[in-house]
Amino acid sequence: MIKQVAVLAVDHMLMSSIAIPLEMLEACRARLRLQRQAGADFRVEIIGQTIQPVHALGGVPVFPQYGLDELEDHISQEINDQGAPDLILVPALWRASKPIIQRYEKAIQWLNQQYHAGSAVFAVGTGVCLLAESGLLNGKPAVTHWHYLEAFARDYPSVDLQANYLLTQSERIFCAASVNSGADMMIHILGLLFDRELALQVEQQFSPEVRHPFEKQVFYADGRHQHGDEGIAQVQTWMQHNLREPLALERLAQMAGVGKRQFDRRFKQVAGLSPGQYLQTLRCQQAHELLQHSNLSVADIAAAVGYQDPGYFIRIFKKHSGQTPGQLRQKIRVKLFSSRDVAE
Repeated sequence: MIKQVAVLAVDHMLMSSIAIPLEMLEACRARLRLQRQAGADFRVEIIGQTIQPVHALGGVPVFPQYGLDELEDHISQEINDQGAPDLILVPALWRASKPIIQRYEKAIQWLNQQYHAGSAVFAVGTGVCLLAESGLLNGKPAVTHWHYLEAFARDYPSVDLQANYLLTQSERIFCAASVNSGADMMIHILGLLFDRELALQVEQQFSPEVRHPFEKQVFYADGRHQHGDEGIAQVQTWMQHNLREPLALERLAQMAGVGKRQFDRRFKQVAGLSPGQYLQTLRCQQAHELLQHSNLSVADIAAAVGYQDPGYFIRIFKKHSGQTPGQLRQKIRVKLFSSRDVAE
């Protein structure tokens, strides 16, 4: 459950990089209220270097509720009663050269302080440069907009730049290369802040048919195939390449060189899921791809990813994706038809 979200407002920010995450948060709030669940009373506050309006790209004025010059008193009286903001949104900037980034020294220091006080920080596109300037990304993975990759690598050599990824996560730091990939990251963050089911419901409102599975886009600093348990990593790799094989825990435990009980414990420890849950996730991700990029029937796709019972596959897929395979494919075909119609 979250209590506070802070939006950092800076000149020449791209409104879309902030508007989409905020709209998703509001969709969460609406669903929580509709379902009469707790957690809808979180606050969203806009914070600038000063209280003076900033101008987003195109000249749109943005009015901070608090400036960093006066924020210390506000923090001591209000925010610190609840701790640091649960989430800080850092927008993409237009023309994010190093001299421009360095104009935001106070904001950079504030980001550093709030992260170490417990905030999660989500930066989009060139807004990642503000995190890099703060030193928060030293030795950690990050992405930024493709246009700035070379400049970013030159200006911040201590950052582990992942040019082949659109998303990165390192503990409580989330980076997205662009506004579009930021929408995918925000769904992931909502799943962490609220729960996965609510995040999937919100995703249905924001064109899920154009997305790829989150796990295939993100680079984790501490996840999946970067942990130190070589035995479990070997099993994970084998499972990815053998989706149709039944789950045989004894066989997988032998592969990892441990007993069955120890294998189950170690697998959960490094993957965050049981072996069965992990295999279901892999199968549903592959099914998502096949639904998007093939004409195979749902029954054929079920068999291709290891489910002989199409009905059972449909139930698992809906639980994982928030919609049935047929519903997803219908959305995809409507999208493709509309695109062709426009092109013609």
